[in-house]
Amino acid sequence: MSMEGYVLLGDIVSSKKINDRAKFQKKLIKACNAINQANDEDIIAKMKIIKGSDEIGCLLGNLAPLYDIIDGLSNDLHPVKIRFVLVNGEIDTGFESKDISQMDGPAFHQASKLLMDLKKEKLIFNMSTSNKILDTLITNYINLIYLLKKRWSSAKLEIIHSYERWGDQKKVASKLGIAQQTVSYHLTSSNWKEIKKMETELNQSLKELKWDQHDFGT
Repeated sequence: MSMEGYVLLGDIVSSKKINDRAKFQKKLIKACNAINQANDEDIIAKMKIIKGSDEIGCLLGNLAPLYDIIDGLSNDLHPVKIRFVLVNGEIDTGFESKDISQMDGPAFHQASKLLMDLKKEKLIFNMSTSNKILDTLITNYINLIYLLKKRWSSAKLEIIHSYERWGDQKKVASKLGIAQQTVSYHLTSSNWKEIKKMETELNQSLKELKWDQHDFGT
């Protein structure tokens, strides 16, 4: 029996250059577990390592958690980079197992091809569903956000993540031992407010698509 689903694969960029691969693998497992816990309702087959420390994957029931997963893993694995592809298609092997490593089918073959093509580019995401217009819009939207975020230094990223956690510039400054003006400068110079608005609207759109899946042929 074959089924349809959203196959999401992630590929670790330059994984062979990671010095302590055992340590990184533990970090990767922890990041995958956090994703599974946060998105349990929308994940059919849990996110897990499927090729050493090089590739991870999961099966989604809908697009609602897509950006949260990409963003969460990218943040947790920083400074190591990861690229993603998503394919909506047929799964004809191992669906009943609910184990992504035992599944196979046309959706996986297409996802692997997209991942190979993506390695030739400087982008981090591509997707393929039955709605090509929406594929283009979501793909470009996510890549645009990450091209903007790519400019953030590690110091700037730490300040931004701390502010997202505590929501108070004075507290961030106190925790990091820096001036409040420094926190304010980094939030402004990073265009954090504008990017956050883009992310919020993208997430909202993806969650609304959860209730309109006929657009994707599911």
